[in-house]
Amino acid sequence: MSGGREGSMKAMTGTDAEQYRERLEDLRQEALRLLDRWNNDMRSVENESSRDSGDQCISHLTRESLYLSASQRRTLLRKVEAALERLRQGTYGMCNTCGDEIQPRRLEALPWTDCCLGCQQDRERDAASPFSPDPHGSWRRAA
Repeated sequence: MSGGREGSMKAMTGTDAEQYRERLEDLRQEALRLLDRWNNDMRSVENESSRDSGDQCISHLTRESLYLSASQRRTLLRKVEAALERLRQGTYGMCNTCGDEIQPRRLEALPWTDCCLGCQQDRERDAASPFSPDPHGSWRRAA
């Protein structure tokens, strides 16, 4: 976090925080329900006895699809739970990178976000770059 910027953060009202908490809790419950359903579907697919190679191929593709969906949902669940923790700590709505306020429109669209739009754009640009800085300040090719 940068020094001096934290003071520019508006305090989130109790009503706003409660609305975000309710929305995040709803997202958390939905994610848990979907993960439970996908786990049941996965067990069902694994228990099917496939007789021919075509059935085996379809079964394999179904398992891969369920695994990918569940993996994405688990990632979202972790982000939602982290946002709920930030709410409990009183740091929700503050960018974890620069310390500035995350705009309300961004929080409405992505209530689990932990950074402002500018820092998110920097993250995406860095992730897309074939080069990244090493801890010593020089640049190296990303692995």
